[in-house]
Amino acid sequence: MNKPSRTKSDAEKELDAAAAKEIKRHIKAEMLTHNVDMATVAERLTAMGRAISEQGLRNKISSCTHQTTWYWDLMKAIKGNI
Repeated sequence: MNKPSRTKSDAEKELDAAAAKEIKRHIKAEMLTHNVDMATVAERLTAMGRAISEQGLRNKISSCTHQTTWYWDLMKAIKGNI
């Protein structure tokens, strides 16, 4: 049984945009805190089995449409917990 699709309200879109900004800031802050760059994080994610290039990582963070499980692995890669 298919669920009917529902479009997001303006309030939900605003909340999503605000959350995306906060997530991007958090990722960049974590990278600064742990003194890693995009290339290093991309290498670590690839070593974990989530193959991604440095540019692909930049794009994924910029678009901020990733899933929670990917974000969790991203945080582990930034912190060096691979």
